Order: sequence, then structure tokens, then C-alpha cells
Amino acid sequence: MFRYNADNSQQAIRDRVAAFAKKYIEPVSRDLDHRDDPDRFAMDMYKTLGKEGFIGMKMPKEYGGSGVSSLEYTTLVEELCYYDPAVCLLDAVAELATYPIYTFGTDEQKKKYVPKCASGELIPAFVLTEPDAGSDAVNQKTTAVLNGDHYVVNGEKIFIMHGDVADILVLFLKIEDGDGNEKASRKISALLVEARKDGKLIPGIKVSTLKKKMGMRAATTGRLWFDNLKVPKENLLGEVGKGFKIAMNTLDGARVGVAAQGLGVAERALQESVDYAKKRICFGQPIGKFQAIQWMIADMATQIEAARGLAYRASQMQDKGEKFSLEAAKAKLYCSEVAKFCVDKAMQIHAGYGYIGEFSIIEKLYRDQRIMEIYEGTSEVQRLVIAGSYLR
Repeated sequence: MFRYNADNSQQAIRDRVAAFAKKYIEPVSRDLDHRDDPDRFAMDMYKTLGKEGFIGMKMPKEYGGSGVSSLEYTTLVEELCYYDPAVCLLDAVAELATYPIYTFGTDEQKKKYVPKCASGELIPAFVLTEPDAGSDAVNQKTTAVLNGDHYVVNGEKIFIMHGDVADILVLFLKIEDGDGNEKASRKISALLVEARKDGKLIPGIKVSTLKKKMGMRAATTGRLWFDNLKVPKENLLGEVGKGFKIAMNTLDGARVGVAAQGLGVAERALQESVDYAKKRICFGQPIGKFQAIQWMIADMATQIEAARGLAYRASQMQDKGEKFSLEAAKAKLYCSEVAKFCVDKAMQIHAGYGYIGEFSIIEKLYRDQRIMEIYEGTSEVQRLVIAGSYLR
């Protein structure tokens, strides 16, 4: 009801996601969030997304994807998030982690990994964050030393989406070469690590699943340790010392994806609020008749329109091949915070029926939304990026 198409292809994607959601997401959404083992990866749903072609939606056609535009992919994420943010995240993380491979990898690397990632056969992970290197991404402690025909990797990573179940890792680290004069960011490199063989972790890798997540429970988050892990020399992604550029380029697109997530959550919160305000009777009339409720609805709808403009503009700039880092930061910042505003107002409108998850989706949206202001660069980082672009 509250979605808008800037491109004719968007409605077809919305219709496709709606049909998929009715058949596959809505019957299991509550169970995925409230099951006995909520920290378990939703493997069946992940495979279903792969079979539908959603995981490979933006990946190049020559490597098994659909090759859709950024605007079309933004629409896919927006719609999936409307129905279930955690299910959407299963898809979004796969795109995030595969993007560096099909953008910066060799032809051999692309052929080897991207088709299997696109189909859902392989689960990829983008492995950047460390216990002391979150927003300060250049402060990498994980290292690799070249030893003959392979690298030897040691270090630790944390808060890695799908890191506990991933088959292929895009691992960011510093390759030690004895040169201490280079800037830290120039020394960061990326390796492709085949983490599992025949379903089992290879020697040198240990993983754990981070428990008791506030939201996004169907998509798990992991912690990884590397102890003298051997990685073939040919698994270097791009060039030595160019890893920071790869990571930041990837995160620009990911931030547009988070903007789309926020947009989908905000739209669902508004729709649920409008529906509830029409049917909830208080003091002899629907609560939608009260000005206090009307003003909340008006503010939600207005902010969503502004958020949509930012998200779509960043997507369209990416499609045109224009530099869009600033627009991605604006979209990510505003859309994630609009989502917070809308779920908060939706909670207030629903009152007790929103606070108790048994009665509505609002409680789940409230929990799922919060991470959008944190991952792929916190709101504070986005403000630094935006301000820096004007003050430099």
C-alpha cells in the first residue's frame, strides 16, 4: 500500500516477493524467531531463497546470477524486509560477501565461487570486524605471512554474519612484509578462504555462534579464530595492500542495502499501524479518529517518503556508475533511523498489543530494526562520512 515504483521493473519484483512470502516466509516467520534454538542458522530458508534466485539476484549473469540493477536489488531487499527482516538478512549477507569476489576476483576465482554462492550451495561471509577493529576498520590485528606457496594466517574475528556456518570467507587482514612505513589502510589485504571441506571446518579455523541475539535471529552471527591457517597463495583477492579499498567499496553498496532494509521495516510498521488504528476501538471510536494517532501516522508516512528518495537515489547513482559513497551514507543513516522512529511509533499505537509478540509483528520489528543503526557502519560513522565530505 505504501510502496512506490521509480522504475517499471520494481512492481514485478514486489509481486514476486509477495508470492514467495505468502508461501514460504509467513508460515514460518514466527517460528524462526521464537523456536527452541533461536541462534541456529535457518538453513532451509537460505536454500529456498537460493532456489528462488533471490540470493543471486544482483550477481552477474555469466556467473549464475540474474544481474539486476542496484535499484531492482534495493527493491528486493525492501520487500523481503517488509515481510521478515531476518529472512531478508540471509539474502543480503550473501550478496555482501560475494560482491568482493565478482568485483575484484580473478576470472578463475569468479568461476569457482560465485555460481555456487548465487545458487545458495555455498554460504559466503564478509570477515572484517575484530574485537578491537569495528568502526576503526584499519586497526586489523589478524595477519598473514607468505610461506612458499601459501599464506599462514593467525588472528580473531567477531560479529561476522554467517561466520559460524560459512563455507567461503572473504577475510581481511594484514600481510606482514617487514615494511612498517606504509599507512595501515594500504597494508590491509583480502584472502579467499575455503573454510569447510565435506561440511567440516578445515584445520586452523575455529568458530562459535554468538548467542542471545536481540533480533535477526534466523541469520546467525559468528566468532572466528585462525591458528596457523594455511591459505593457498592464489587465493589472494585483488592485490596485496588493496584490501581496505575492497572493503570500503563493498560497504558502499551494503549501506544502500541497509537503507532498503530500514525502508521495508518502516513501511511495514506504518501499514500495521494504519490497519490497527482503523479497527482498535477506544472511547467508542477507532483510535485513528484521535489527533494524537493521526499525527504519528502523518510523521511516519512523511519520513518514509523522504527515506525512499534517499535510498532510490543512491541506487540509481550506483547503476549509472557514479560515485555514490556520500549518498550511500546519507541513505543508510536516514533510513535506519526512520525505521527506528516508525517502529517506535507503531509500538506506541499498538500499546500492549505491540509490546507482546504474541499479538503482532511490532515487537519483532522493534528488535530486528536496532542492528540497522550499527552494522555496515554505525550512525555515528555515517555522520562522520557525510560531514567529512563537506568539510574537507
